[in-house]
Amino acid sequence: MKRTLTNISERNFFATLLQTFQPIVRLSTMEWGRKYRVLSSTESTINVGEFDPNIMPYMEYVYDCLDSPYIPTITSIKSARIGWTEVINTWLGNRIHNKPCQMLLGFATLTQARKFTTGKWKEYVKNTPVLRKRINVGVAKNKENMFHSVFPNGSLLFSTLGSIISQKGDNIPLIIIEEPDDVKDDVSGQGDSFKNLEERMKLVPKTQRKFIFGGTGTDKDFSRVEKAVKKSNMLIFKACCHGCQSLIPMDTTAFDCLKWDDFENRYIDPIYGKENPETARFECPVCQVEWSFEQKTLNIIEGKKYGFTDHTGNFSKGWHPKNPNVTEVFGFIFSELLSTFKDGSDYKELAKDWILAKIDMAKGNEAPMKSFVNNRRGDTYASGFSTLEADEMVQLRSNYPEHIIPYEGLIPFCGIDVQHTRFAIIILAAGRNGNIYLVSWFEIFGNVFNWEDPVWQKLTDIVTGGVTHVTGKILPIECTSIDCQDGKTAELVYRWVAKMNNELGKDVRATRGCKDLKYSIDDIYQEPRDIFASNDRSASRSLAETMGVPVYPLGTHRCQDEILRRIALNKNKDETGQVISKHDVFYFSEQTYGGFEEQMTSCRKLIDTTASTTKEVYRLIPGKHMDTMAATKNAVHAMYAKRVREFTDEKWKAIERYIYE
Repeated sequence: MKRTLTNISERNFFATLLQTFQPIVRLSTMEWGRKYRVLSSTESTINVGEFDPNIMPYMEYVYDCLDSPYIPTITSIKSARIGWTEVINTWLGNRIHNKPCQMLLGFATLTQARKFTTGKWKEYVKNTPVLRKRINVGVAKNKENMFHSVFPNGSLLFSTLGSIISQKGDNIPLIIIEEPDDVKDDVSGQGDSFKNLEERMKLVPKTQRKFIFGGTGTDKDFSRVEKAVKKSNMLIFKACCHGCQSLIPMDTTAFDCLKWDDFENRYIDPIYGKENPETARFECPVCQVEWSFEQKTLNIIEGKKYGFTDHTGNFSKGWHPKNPNVTEVFGFIFSELLSTFKDGSDYKELAKDWILAKIDMAKGNEAPMKSFVNNRRGDTYASGFSTLEADEMVQLRSNYPEHIIPYEGLIPFCGIDVQHTRFAIIILAAGRNGNIYLVSWFEIFGNVFNWEDPVWQKLTDIVTGGVTHVTGKILPIECTSIDCQDGKTAELVYRWVAKMNNELGKDVRATRGCKDLKYSIDDIYQEPRDIFASNDRSASRSLAETMGVPVYPLGTHRCQDEILRRIALNKNKDETGQVISKHDVFYFSEQTYGGFEEQMTSCRKLIDTTASTTKEVYRLIPGKHMDTMAATKNAVHAMYAKRVREFTDEKWKAIERYIYE
């Protein structure tokens, strides 16, 4: 065909026709990356230059899962420096090039989205000619173009997590979410983010959809990525030891294999103390043979020979499922010990961070340890004694009957948590050396809003009735603390407290949780302000003041710390099963009413490092109850109110003579 200036339309027609009959290019993501990707330092700090997927041998099966049309959902919980983002970006480039569609890449915040689009994404496209031909990443004339890349037969929208969830009418075949745990609370009041995002794709056929949801975990039981991975088949990579050929999991548990020595000659380093990170090494937990960093990489490569064949027919190349029956969601669990990038991830650097985190932890600063667990171990973090699980606590039970004060228990106290339909009641007995013994845990039900309801009389009978000691004596409850936090029941609580104190001669205290007190031992109990001290008639008086009822501040977080610390002392037992510690132990036995251990471990202490100063707060795990812990805190408050910790030996002897003789 003769080329002229007047047959441009004809030439375009034949060019399009010839392209139509070109064979379809079917490249796997790994092949596409080798052929087309070049990484600059702007995009990555761990794999600069020509893209080589073999540098991350543990990622080969991840590529297979991304390319498979029969795995609709992929999630991960990961450490830093593992290469997850580079894998996802490579797959995204392959899709734009060879299988374009409507795509959405979500971020926790607009700042993160802007940083990615103007930095990594722009550089990625510029360095990849096949993408540069399809996407214009020049200077955008408006912000909308910055967050929306359009290419033939598809587009890629960069958005925030809240914006994605609010787009209820959209059905997008491909959604990727980066670092969803950076979103602190319920997004847009929409509930479960993971579920809502899947809803945006429900009209797309399963073989045409892909939902990728991954990032670094944050707080245990509150992490979105942790929750997502728990719904998956939970894949863990196992390296093959060159010494014993055992398959060693390379998840967070692999950090137990990281060892180092103390400095010689009792030397104390000004930075690392007695521990010497320069001696850090990795030892096989089975045969104790040492793995050098280079040998670890070879063991990871050798581990790719083992695995399972998934439901799509792909071999897993080193990955092993904890939940093999799950096929809808594939979840990958990474720790930094799986990383093959020595710069920054070698044993010495990991040991240094871990040692420094422990030193800060001993000083009361948990932020570095939380960062280490999240970013190095690839795990979620639970603070201090709030790591205690219900099934673990069950194993710490003592063997004595409920509802009877054991022999060592000497003074009973009561704590009451008020709910709209019931009272949750804990009875504890204080003994020598600061020890506490659980006597009873139960609830009584009724219409708490109605003063005439029998539930109020039942409560009165419990507090005035006394508690049976194992010797047979009936011991009166020394002091009772009851929660008056709920404004809907506060007036009735004040009325009951006034009745118990003024008419029946019992020591009953109304408490209100105070979460902002300093973390000292005295914060559990503080004297209320004198409600009769002011003669200023113009001063506003609270309902409690009007009714003549003092309200005692209760340091709830400090109290919960103290209770869990005492419970944890039950872990240390001798060969006969006796608790080694003789001081401050919280003893408890099996409770018929049930749910005691479940509710006592229903909160996690969260460490907020986003503010200028680190903040600690207990938060209820979604779907659980904490009535038992709330009642226990009130019972402990009652003990502190009577200053049991200050009792002299003579006073304890007098109490023992009364009970035992």
